Amino acid sequence: MSNHPKKQFRIQNKTNLYIDGTNLFAGQNELFGPNRYLSFPYFLKEIRNILKIDKIFFYASYMSESNRTRLDKGRQNLISAEALFYREVRNTKGLIFYKGHRSPTSGKEKGVDVHLSVDIVNDVFLGRCNKVVILTGDADLIYPLEIVKMLKIPTVALFLPNRFSLEMSYKADTAFVLNFLNKFKVEEVNRKLPKDLKVISIKKPRMINIRGK
Repeated sequence: MSNHPKKQFRIQNKTNLYIDGTNLFAGQNELFGPNRYLSFPYFLKEIRNILKIDKIFFYASYMSESNRTRLDKGRQNLISAEALFYREVRNTKGLIFYKGHRSPTSGKEKGVDVHLSVDIVNDVFLGRCNKVVILTGDADLIYPLEIVKMLKIPTVALFLPNRFSLEMSYKADTAFVLNFLNKFKVEEVNRKLPKDLKVISIKKPRMINIRGK
């Protein structure tokens, strides 16, 4: 048995925001269409209106542009919107962008959720934050939240109105729906919502046309 003392990590008084970027882009595309996208600086401002955020981690993969000339106009616009949206994200000061990959055969995203989950747990174990905020609609990411809660670290879940996970909203200590265009309808959930869920109405989001207009 080793006589060396275990290294103790000092817990930093910071709130980390982890964004499932692929889920965010897909959700805002469903809300606003392929010809424009949600301004990311504006989006962060809306989040910071309700939460203090110290560090931001963003996880996403790009759609394939192979044989782009053979794609229909809608698909071309979608790829353009994604590239422009992620460029805004990457230009955000202090944000760490993790670029995942997609299967060359199926086009499905690979490894991004795993990387996000491991980063959350790793940051908490190493004391890099004392509060975790996650933005996603993917219920598969509930497990890292459960581990973080076991370690007595406060958790917050953020959702787009069309990417709401009831299960995750119950797992988190606090949850918010960023209710763009009032698309979130409580009566459509068909189950009792957690008492700590807050629905934030955002009627006029700032959008950017993919042609810059």
